[in-house]
Amino acid sequence: MLSIKTDLDDVSWLKYIVSQFKKINLLEFDIEVIGIGEKEKFKNIVFYTNCSNSGHLNIFNSQHNFSNITSIKYIKDDLFILNNTDTNQRGFDLAYDIFWNAFVFLSRYEEYTSEMSGKNIGSYSLRHPRQDKDSFDIPIVNILFNELEYFLHINFKDLVFGKKQKDIIDLSHDVDYIEKTIQLRIKQTVFNAVNVFRLMTRPIYCFKKILELFKFAFSNTSYWCFDYWVNIEKKYNRTSTFYVYVKGKARGFRSWLIDPSYDIKNNVKLQKKLIDLYKCGFQIGLHGSYNSAINCNQLQYEKDELERILGIKIVKTRQHWLNYSEATTPDIHNRLFLFDSTLGWNDRMGFRSGIASMYNPYDFKNKKAYDYEVIPQIIMDSNIYDYGLKQDVFNAAKLVLNRSKKFSKTTCISISWHQRVCSSDYNWHLFYEELLSAF
Repeated sequence: MLSIKTDLDDVSWLKYIVSQFKKINLLEFDIEVIGIGEKEKFKNIVFYTNCSNSGHLNIFNSQHNFSNITSIKYIKDDLFILNNTDTNQRGFDLAYDIFWNAFVFLSRYEEYTSEMSGKNIGSYSLRHPRQDKDSFDIPIVNILFNELEYFLHINFKDLVFGKKQKDIIDLSHDVDYIEKTIQLRIKQTVFNAVNVFRLMTRPIYCFKKILELFKFAFSNTSYWCFDYWVNIEKKYNRTSTFYVYVKGKARGFRSWLIDPSYDIKNNVKLQKKLIDLYKCGFQIGLHGSYNSAINCNQLQYEKDELERILGIKIVKTRQHWLNYSEATTPDIHNRLFLFDSTLGWNDRMGFRSGIASMYNPYDFKNKKAYDYEVIPQIIMDSNIYDYGLKQDVFNAAKLVLNRSKKFSKTTCISISWHQRVCSSDYNWHLFYEELLSAF
């Protein structure tokens, strides 16, 4: 058992990060967080203050120094902290603020403060205030938790930590299109054209993108690809989750352009296929429409309709386009679902929350953990094929997966390949097969 004694006025965020540390690093003991003047329950004591207490173990408390929160510094290759959250003072056994750093990254405090100031990130890392975007390639919270575990283990031999669990890779497929629509032709053709201009200095790759642009714009390809995923995953004794869209009542130009076009309410063939998949052990989740991320009634309607049509309980969700509002979306998901896999990046792979484990997100309004759990999405097909223009992007994806397994005791991450991308328009499925065989 362990007591953390602190001079913080508000310990809610500290209690949250301690609870996630206990869960993710499999602690087999209890931790209490108390004030300096309170009587501790346990003999193992750590002080978390900004002035060391002689005769005790001390972890530096940076007092939430907000200056230059967008800048980080590396302590070693795979370990970084926010600037101004460490100290040169003597007497600290852990001389950087491990708790505050873990909280900032896991709660995505940078995103929260950015949105509260009117700067919406919208699941694009380029809009994130942190300057070093490559830091998202590292599961920093897992690493900080491992550092904390090691610190406690060497100082308190009686504290017991559980052993690493079996790695879980949550395979998933967003069902955006089951046929080629005019909306998809517009969106993908525009995106391919943008990539042509981005590759002007690399003629070979530019010419390849030009061919892809014209091929996609004028081909008529079937996107009914469910059986492919079933067969390849059965080969490796795996099953996946299919995230399915439900057309809502309200329609507008943005919804027409961005949201999928099929209507499951009228598509008996799709209904039967999804029911068959469910009976074979595959999971069905809701792929919430773009606007439903900020509209509880709309997402409730979509969930209820999917449950009614398929006759199954829907407990998992991922918002279309990874649309997410810090002020609204987590509250809605907490009301309606047990699991969410929206928190990934549209424009890059990596660890948006700095974690390769399933966790409870932080409720900033009520200062506590939400009940629902996040399965972090760390790789999506478009991260590689639409945005990953670097030649080593495939090795980079493998590195991200290897870091998930290496640094997390409770690895649980999601990778997402859209249902249609094994068609000849894309041929994005081969690397998915490679990942299955390797992991």
